[in-house]
Amino acid sequence: MDISYVLLNPKGRLGPRDFLRGLILLTGAGLIIQVLTVGASVGAVVLQYPLLWGYFCVLAKRLHDAGHTAWFNVLFLFGFVVVSSILDAVLLPVLSPDMMPLMTQIQEAGLKDGFSGMLEAQQEHAIEIARGTALTRLASFLLTSAGLALVAGRLPSDPDANAHGPATGRPDAS
Repeated sequence: MDISYVLLNPKGRLGPRDFLRGLILLTGAGLIIQVLTVGASVGAVVLQYPLLWGYFCVLAKRLHDAGHTAWFNVLFLFGFVVVSSILDAVLLPVLSPDMMPLMTQIQEAGLKDGFSGMLEAQQEHAIEIARGTALTRLASFLLTSAGLALVAGRLPSDPDANAHGPATGRPDAS
């Protein structure tokens, strides 16, 4: 598996096995960045942005292998955000119950002062929120990534060459 091809180039095709390998690498890097964000600095979160390109490339090639356009990445991104947000909301009281009063306080600030008031309250408590919700965010991230792997990894590969390259999974495929 050529890592630069898998993670940095959106063109071509990628079979389920190499897709899962690339996704595991990206998920591992994402976990390391989340731990750095909690342990070292909240500013380390900016390191996640380059990973988005890697996710885009890996998923684009997997979609190409299934005979679809890479524009379906938008649907996967939307689904990832929605599922992750739902999991955060469900897991927060279970994995980070001590954060519930602070989150309630922030929501009340939003109701009282509007969206800008809520953002101000979040900024005031950014480090406390990052550390207090770390376990919840890690669990949510892992579960959502596993869901992405399950859905995209199970896409049926186009058995013949298509506009994006030769078929994957055959000895004569490059």
